[in-house]
Formats: sequence, structure tokens, C-alpha cells
Amino acid sequence: MRCYVAKLVLAWAAASIVAFACECISTERPCENLRSDAVFVGRVIEIVSVKHPLEKNSWTLGYSMRFAVDETLRGSLGTEATIETGNGGGDCGTPLESGGRFLIFSYKAKDGKLWTGMCNGNHRLDSGSADEEVLGKYRALIKKGTGSIFGTVTKVKPQWHDDDVEDSAPKSQQGVILHANSDKFHAVTTTAKDGSYEFNGLPDGKYTVIPEINSHFDFDHEDPDRYEADIASGSCQRVTFTLEPVTRIRGHVTLPRGVNVRSVEVSAVPTFLKQLNQFSGKWDFTDEDGRFDLWPLPPGDYYVGVNINSSPKVDSPFPPTYYPGVVSPKAATIVHLETGEVKDLELRLPELAQPRTVHFVAIGLDGKPLRAIYIQLEDLRHPGDASSYVNVDLDANGSGAVTIYSGYSYHLHGSHWVSYGHDWCAKPVLVPAGSDPVNVRFTMNREDVSCEISAIDKISK
Repeated sequence: MRCYVAKLVLAWAAASIVAFACECISTERPCENLRSDAVFVGRVIEIVSVKHPLEKNSWTLGYSMRFAVDETLRGSLGTEATIETGNGGGDCGTPLESGGRFLIFSYKAKDGKLWTGMCNGNHRLDSGSADEEVLGKYRALIKKGTGSIFGTVTKVKPQWHDDDVEDSAPKSQQGVILHANSDKFHAVTTTAKDGSYEFNGLPDGKYTVIPEINSHFDFDHEDPDRYEADIASGSCQRVTFTLEPVTRIRGHVTLPRGVNVRSVEVSAVPTFLKQLNQFSGKWDFTDEDGRFDLWPLPPGDYYVGVNINSSPKVDSPFPPTYYPGVVSPKAATIVHLETGEVKDLELRLPELAQPRTVHFVAIGLDGKPLRAIYIQLEDLRHPGDASSYVNVDLDANGSGAVTIYSGYSYHLHGSHWVSYGHDWCAKPVLVPAGSDPVNVRFTMNREDVSCEISAIDKISK
């Protein structure tokens, strides 16, 4: 199994908290585990609690495990090996008990250390016949000297489900020709009736898999690595392709003169949607040339623009702007798409939203001035939704300031992290639409597991 770690950074002002959720992606074949840098059989002779560095002045708890190596199947190991792992549970770590004998699959980190986790395919060995059968499979795979790439090719159609694009049920694609290319080797194969394919007998190397498809369909190119495979003796890798109609809206964003924003989020929102939030519609960020690509999209009618489903914010300080460059949806040009159609647009952002300063004082649940606060900015055009948030360091009196934007009414939700499950929450502060600076006060009035907007405002998102 492979490890997927979803990292959620709760950037509270009082502290920087990192929470992890570990999800193992199932492997279909034992050879997938052989994508590891070092594979060996060994017994745990020592396990030591350590602090693994993350970034400058930060670390996470984990373990260093020292093994006596009985047999090396892959990699250069001596009679002993030290393997790092996480704390266990959410960080995908797998601390193993001292004295246990294991088949270990480990990978080499940038610092040269070997690591393993609960998703790497490690196997406890109890000296039984079943263990010898497992080891025999891996020995035979490595001895084979070649590897394989396998996968499927399916076709789906995008469709609207509430305010998000989802795929229809996948259909297997028979007869699709695929190429696997490395610097020294080239192979060709064709998908079977069930859409599956396989390249066998591949020499060691880094391969790119490419399907032959017509111009009416496309597949996701955002992460090219997903279509690459590092093959070493005995290893294999799964590479899948999901084909969808080429139907898309793409184009270029022109910023106001003198404005330098690195990347802008552009959204396509179907005209039938009435209740919008920051996640409504299909979105993409502009690249270094200011270009965007909204795909896949179902056919239909769309508003296209910037901040049309959210609010101005520091990294996107523009009023809601609709194609071709207007601030009123009534003046917007609706973009109509037929299946297989590609529209190329020029979206102009003629102006910036006008900033407005909110000066405030924040008082804790203990009656003392806070030294830091986390504020969520709820634009009341979209009740229950906060696409913007800030962490503010305060002075000794609990004073600070935050920027909102003129012309919009806000609920400002202040909170303070104390410890897990014990957040301090303030009653939301209402700031009516206007342009003048305002002065408000955050008073922490309760303690809760979290200070979610939906709980405070009694609004269901």
C-alpha cells in the first residue's frame, strides 16, 4: 500500500498546529512494494523516540528503529540498518515492537535517511510457511530482473452535482494504444475489453506512458508525474488514464496597470446556481503568463470571472469581476458551451477593490487582553462561508487591525487557540457596508471544540 498524508494546517495565532490524516492507497500487486529504495528482512533490536525536523525551528515526534539485518533483497545495507518512522496513526508512522522480525520496505529521504510507514507494505514474519511463501514471491520478482507497468483507460463525462462538477460512471475503453518510453527502451500495447493494459518485461528505467487519443478527448495534465513510472528489477507501477470530453473555457487575465499579483483564481459558475460559496463552480489559478484553463466542464451557460463566488482578499484584491471585465452580473457576457467546444477568453480586471481598515481590541475568556487572534471574514453575501482568514499579532493592550473591503457587509469571527478541543470563541462582530475605518471589540465569550461559523451563526453551510 502507498501512503497519502493529508496535512491540515490550523494556523492559529497562538501556535502553529499541524494535524495529519493518513490514508493508505491499496496496492494490487506485491511488485508495487518493490518501488522502495531498500528492502530487507530484519529484527528490531532498538527503538528510540526522536524529534524529526520539519522546517527551521520545527519538528515532529517519531522513532528511529535499529534492525539487525538477516537478508537484503534490495539496496546496500550492512549487518544493521536504521529506519526512521513517524509517531504512528495520523502521520502514517509505524513504530514496531522491539524483538519483532519483519520484511521492511523503505525509501530514502533527501537527507539520505531511510524511512518506512504503515502504508509501505511491511510484513511481520513469524517463521511459518506462509512467511516463506511471501519472501519467495519477492525474491523471485527481484531475480526476474525486469518490471512492468499496468493500469486502465476509462472514459467519463463531467456533470453538475449541486454546485460542483463530478464524473459520471466510468466506461472501459477497449483498443486504446499506449506507449511506454524511457531513454533506452520503447514499448507499445493496447487496452483489452475491460480497459486494462500491461507492459511486461521492461528493463530498469524511468518511463513515461502516453495514450493515443483523438482531439475530442483529453486527460488531466496538472501532475505529469502520475503518468511516469520508475521501474527497477521486479517492481511495477499502476498508471491510469481517465478520458473526458475536451469541453473547456480557457483564456488570459489582464491585471490593472501597475498591479503585480502572482496568481489569480478564475471561476466558471453555471448560471442556474443561486446560492454561491467559495467552492461553487469550476476554478483554476492563472500561470506565470496569466493563462487559465477551466476543464472539465459540462456543456451549458456560465458566468466566468474573478471573485464572483467569493470576496476580495489580500492575495486577490479585486471586486467581483465578470467576463469580459464588468462588476455587475447583469452586464456580464454569458459564455455558452456545447459538448466538445473550447472557448478562449480575454478577461480584464480594470480595478482594485478599495481596502477598509478595522481597528479592534480582543479580550480573552479570562478577561485579559489577547496577544494573538485568528479572524475569519464572512462576507454576508455568502452567509456561513468564509473564504478569507487572518492571524493577527496584538500589542500588550490586545489591539490590532485587519483589512476588509469597502462596499461589503461582514461578520468577523474572532477565536483563540488554547489547546486541542478548547478554543476560545467570540460572538461575531457585524461590520455594515461602508468605506470609513471602524473600531470594534472581540470578547471571547465561550469555549468550544472549534469556533466554526456554522455553529456560531446557526447557519448550515
